Amino acid sequence: MISDEHFDYISDMINRSAIKNKALREDLIDHFCCLVEMKMQDGTSFEEAFQKAYQQTTPNGFEEIQRETVFLLNHKKIIIMKQFTYITGYLFALSTTAGAFFKVMHLPGATVLLLGGMLGISFIFLPLLLINKFKNKVFSVLSEKLKWVLGTLSLMIIITASLFKLLHLQGAGILLGVGFLVFGIGFLPFLFFRMYQSSQSEVSN
Repeated sequence: MISDEHFDYISDMINRSAIKNKALREDLIDHFCCLVEMKMQDGTSFEEAFQKAYQQTTPNGFEEIQRETVFLLNHKKIIIMKQFTYITGYLFALSTTAGAFFKVMHLPGATVLLLGGMLGISFIFLPLLLINKFKNKVFSVLSEKLKWVLGTLSLMIIITASLFKLLHLQGAGILLGVGFLVFGIGFLPFLFFRMYQSSQSEVSN
């Protein structure tokens, strides 16, 4: 058994480390105590047992465990975010497709399905997609950022204008005009500029 003094030493070392997660610190303290106790049973001194446990568990320091923990937590969040984005995109696209089919077949519920699907694509899926894209390293390039922002904005305006047209609301024509203007003058130049840059990179390589 390790003494209270040894336990306090291990706890103090880990609590003063770069590890910010309380649960992770507690798990590490338990893990270190078990390892040190096992090595001390073989006749090893506490100092030597602690050093061996340290080398075995954290050869590159406590900072590495903190970095790995942060990476894993962020990685899980990114995966969940992407799953949610594409699942909602699929459901809203399915709703829009079903609504269009119902409209053609003159079936009840067509407007509700179209409205829900198109609003979902415009104000939930597209913004989520843009957020996911902004986490990509390629978005350090300003032209790539502008391409996606203007492309998403133009699609949102065009979809909203289509809904206005569907519901016979005023302003549909103006919204469509603005949407196509942003698409043509804002999005397309950046799209072809990025395509040109990519082709130049391929030639130089």
